[in-house]
Amino acid sequence: MPVLTVNGVQVDFPFEPYACQLTYMEKVIECLQKGVNGVLESPTGTGKTLCLLCSSLAWLEGRKAQTELNRQVSLSQLMGDQSAVKAESVEKLAKSLEKSTGSTWGGTDFAVPKIIYASRTHSQLAQAVQELKRTSYRSMKVSVIGSREQLCIHEQVRKETNNTTKVHMCRAKVNSRTCFYYNHLEDVKKNGDVRQAVGSVVDIEDIMLYGEKNRVCPYYMARELKTDADIIFMPYNYLLDTKSRKAHGVELQGNIVIFDEAHNLEKICEDSASFDLKSSDLATAIEEVTRLSEKLLEYIQAEQQNVVDFSESSMPEPDFNLDDLLRLKATLKDLEEQIDFIEIPHCEKGLSKPGLFIFELFAKANIGFETKNVLIDLLDKVTNYIANDASGAGVSVTKGAGLTKFVDVLKIVFSQDVADGSSVTFLKNALSRSYKVYIKQDDSSGTKQKKLDLWTNPGKPDKSGKTLSYWCFSPGHSMSDLIGHGVKAIILTSGTLSPLDSFTAEMQIPFPVRLENPHVIEKHQVWIGILKKGPDGTVLNSNYETRFNTTYQASLGNLVVNFARVVPSGLLIFFPSYPLMEKCLEYWKETNIWGRIEQYKQLFVEPKGKTAFNEVMDGFYNKINDETLNGAIFVAVCRGKVSEGLDFSDNNGRAVIITGLPYPPFMDPKVTLKMKFLDEMKGKQNFKSLGGKEWYRQQASRAVNQAIGRVIRHKEDYGAILLCDTRFSSSDSLSQLPVWVRPHVKQHETFGNAIRDAQVFFKNAEKMMPAPKLKKRKSNTAGCTGAYFMPTLSHRGEPMNLERASTVAQHVPSLMPQRHDEEMTISSLKLHYEGFSVISTKPKSLFDALSSNEQQTSERLDESQIPSFQPGCNAELRRPVVKKKIVIKKREFDTSEMKTTVMSSTAIQSQVNNAENYIAEVKKVLSVESYKVFSKALLEYKKVEDLLKVVGVLADLFTDNPQNYHLLRKFFRYVRSHHKQQFHQMCIDLTGEGCNYKPEDAVSKKRLAEQCCKTDTDSLKKSRITSDKPQDPGTANIKNTKANEKTNVIGEQVLPVSNQFGTACGSGGQEVKQQTSSSVSLTGSRLSESQSQNSTSGKLHSGGGQSVLSDENVKNHGGHYVNVYDLQKSCQNLGETDSIVEGGGDVSVKNTQDPLAIKYPRPFSNSGYTCCLCHNEASVPFKSQCQHVCCMNCWRKVFEGDKLCPECMLGVRRRHLIRLCFDSGPGHTPT
Repeated sequence: MPVLTVNGVQVDFPFEPYACQLTYMEKVIECLQKGVNGVLESPTGTGKTLCLLCSSLAWLEGRKAQTELNRQVSLSQLMGDQSAVKAESVEKLAKSLEKSTGSTWGGTDFAVPKIIYASRTHSQLAQAVQELKRTSYRSMKVSVIGSREQLCIHEQVRKETNNTTKVHMCRAKVNSRTCFYYNHLEDVKKNGDVRQAVGSVVDIEDIMLYGEKNRVCPYYMARELKTDADIIFMPYNYLLDTKSRKAHGVELQGNIVIFDEAHNLEKICEDSASFDLKSSDLATAIEEVTRLSEKLLEYIQAEQQNVVDFSESSMPEPDFNLDDLLRLKATLKDLEEQIDFIEIPHCEKGLSKPGLFIFELFAKANIGFETKNVLIDLLDKVTNYIANDASGAGVSVTKGAGLTKFVDVLKIVFSQDVADGSSVTFLKNALSRSYKVYIKQDDSSGTKQKKLDLWTNPGKPDKSGKTLSYWCFSPGHSMSDLIGHGVKAIILTSGTLSPLDSFTAEMQIPFPVRLENPHVIEKHQVWIGILKKGPDGTVLNSNYETRFNTTYQASLGNLVVNFARVVPSGLLIFFPSYPLMEKCLEYWKETNIWGRIEQYKQLFVEPKGKTAFNEVMDGFYNKINDETLNGAIFVAVCRGKVSEGLDFSDNNGRAVIITGLPYPPFMDPKVTLKMKFLDEMKGKQNFKSLGGKEWYRQQASRAVNQAIGRVIRHKEDYGAILLCDTRFSSSDSLSQLPVWVRPHVKQHETFGNAIRDAQVFFKNAEKMMPAPKLKKRKSNTAGCTGAYFMPTLSHRGEPMNLERASTVAQHVPSLMPQRHDEEMTISSLKLHYEGFSVISTKPKSLFDALSSNEQQTSERLDESQIPSFQPGCNAELRRPVVKKKIVIKKREFDTSEMKTTVMSSTAIQSQVNNAENYIAEVKKVLSVESYKVFSKALLEYKKVEDLLKVVGVLADLFTDNPQNYHLLRKFFRYVRSHHKQQFHQMCIDLTGEGCNYKPEDAVSKKRLAEQCCKTDTDSLKKSRITSDKPQDPGTANIKNTKANEKTNVIGEQVLPVSNQFGTACGSGGQEVKQQTSSSVSLTGSRLSESQSQNSTSGKLHSGGGQSVLSDENVKNHGGHYVNVYDLQKSCQNLGETDSIVEGGGDVSVKNTQDPLAIKYPRPFSNSGYTCCLCHNEASVPFKSQCQHVCCMNCWRKVFEGDKLCPECMLGVRRRHLIRLCFDSGPGHTPT
């Protein structure tokens, strides 16, 4: 790793830095050396996090070396060794370290600061820790602060859904020493060093893994690691929220605070210091105190009567008494009444008051700085008691939620104590300066009270409640609080902080160090265009007057259609708000603009729910990674989930369309009060501040900049940015764009110029930039995930070991087909003797799981019907679902050219489409949780084939609403063949309507295909049989009426039936050309007994000649013996219009109707099998290994009994039974 000298600090950097990275590290080190605040903007993709970590930790190493030198010098002075202290090398080193660390830290100070690294989410913190592990600073000691929700492994605590309850339960178990994991951690601390056991650089996953493996508490272990950590990672709210900071023991004095991804900091600072208290919250708190008081009174009375003792009861002894609870209830009721007394004008939505009003209101309920500590302490005891009371104390439903909310309110209002020498009035003015109070009617609270009987007093008149809001409008309130706690330096950094002036003005603390870094990309990697007009010339302006105009919506939609065609891979579209997005999409669907867009790319729309969002994002990424498609479009809202934190690098996002300026809702009370507050404060403070309108514009600009940052994510990325609103062309809007964006902006007066320039840009970029690597993404199941089937074994099973000599032709040389081209290629020999290799294609999704049954047959059949190759009916195809055309070389004796086209993938694709359509219908009617149940049931049925279980699930999902009955019946298509009849009957019982079941549905398509395959093979053999004995010339001449390829349709399977040919030699040794008129497939029937009885001679009579086989019965490819005469007679029975005419030595097939039509036997009225137990007709016959047949019900009785065959009394096993699928038993009667 190269070692860089940056402002006198030796920095180990993983690679040679860019100029912008050196500048960034210089600014970070400047902040640390001088002990001042800094705001640093560096675009995404410039290695901001890596630079931040390397530079700050390099400086910290120097500071640690300085303090260690100071310690050693002081120790030498105490020992009286002045020579060591005055040594030239020591003085030189001390000056070098002082220059490195900065003079503001004091050359003789022993304190080593900690670096507190804060980001918005734990996932962002985890990424930062991973970056640290890849640097030379991985020896630094790291700690990550998390919540109990993430780190607690106690079985009883972690199952609680309410986070507040978890906190109180955990504290109670720790205090009472009843948590095994915490006790074990204490033992580990006594016997050794926790840091040594865990390691230096750890994140939450490492801590959890160690805790679960060694059965120690990860939560308190993380807090223990904090004591000796050099750098502490934590989310924003743990640092900004006074309550959280105190709970986690975060020390600020003399430390350095770094806020990464600080573009959200303003809102987080304000939200952490604000609250909304509803009347229902107070009502809940009062009811909780009431129920607890009643329960406590019962126990006191029972104890006085010696009925129960606290030590013996499940209710622990409280730290408070009944009087405390009664006083608390009186205080809560007084506050509730005071809020109810506030009158809101009828013409107004709410009433606003200055911040001081909150203290006046609370004082009327006897809540002030004098009483707040006692009240907060009592509330903490009560909430802790409720959370850990095993008996529930009558408030188990709410778990103390109302009281917890009220104590949080008090901690925000009275966030500071009165300092010595100060007055209460001064503190009130100081605290309330950044606040506004807002009271509004809250209809929802009244509804909530009506629904929950626990909180409603019968007979009390209905009245709507109120919401008391205490809103902080100054993020500087939290920033000043950090400075007041002794933070040495605060560094704010992000990829989108512009405009910096307005951002720093909001923070209300000085930032001497500032940086707006350029990007590392070149000019040809980004194209930024402002589009003022749409394709039809309509001015693009999404202001309030025009945004819902259909002309504007149509023009914007046509713009998207054009750019969907031009932009490769992923395209992002950001709307200013949800209502505008929904209106535009609705109009696009009505006018078919949606359909025109999807001709190029599929649209995905940002949902509001977290679970649904993960599913939609997975679908988007899958379409992007599908090389057969042209990418996808993601439609989202500025400030939404998509606008930050997601991966849209490379192909995921090649362009972003921003449809307007996302101003906050102007009529929102919080927005109007914020603007009013800023206007009131402007000019009254010692630093530069924003006005209301400036802040309003800044909010829109910052959201736009955040959306712009989604496209270019690293130095080899490229993309286009389209600002589709005429207002972007104003100088004010342009000045608020990031510094690296401004030089590339080009304004387009006409749409044609814009689309042309975009085409040229992408064409050049694809040539000049390296192709991105395909990203393999795992499905994000956090919080959800619909039906995603992990790869399972293929339905087609393992490759079969084919018998290499399974036909007569391979045993008897005289039966081998004559070839004039004796030379066989290596490939044909390998194919002939080794069979086909199988590529296992595993279902990757729910669609594959549904359609795999139907695909397996169609993927197996086709080559068995090629007359020049007969590997067996069960042979697997080498490459399924691929179009092939196998051309058979014409032999010299052929009269016509023979070609066979193997079935294309059209039928298979239609099956997949059917499955996709079915899944889409199911998703529309089921909730996310129900869809999970559906997916799981489908997977279980796929594995174990338990029909009753899957039907039970489907019935629960689809039979509660008659409109969903068809979804149950449609599942018939994906049921196993042997279950179809049973499923059909179940549907009749459940919905009153069946599934159009036919007997052939119960036969697997594989079995049907094998029958066709077997018959074609036998017919081919028959045509190729030649006798060694002399024959009369022409006796075996078979004429062909037409040698065309025929198609046999069985169910949904399309099977090509090829022409067959062979040769027969006459007595004179001449070859007699022969061709069959058509291939005849026997589908669904065996040879009847009457036919087999007449087939003992093994002779084929043709006129006066006789052809005698060397073996009477020809063994077909499946191993069954078939008499040739039977084949001839079977052909006679194929249809009324087909007949075999013998005479003159010619055998031909006549068809009085269509010469290409193939007739099939009509269905039989009965199976022809007689059950050997009940002696009735076996409607569902099964044959055992001993060849005896019983019906299904009788076999079931056998297996419930002695498991012996009722005919021969041999043992029978269920797995040995064979279903006789065809109605062709000895006693069958055709209808």
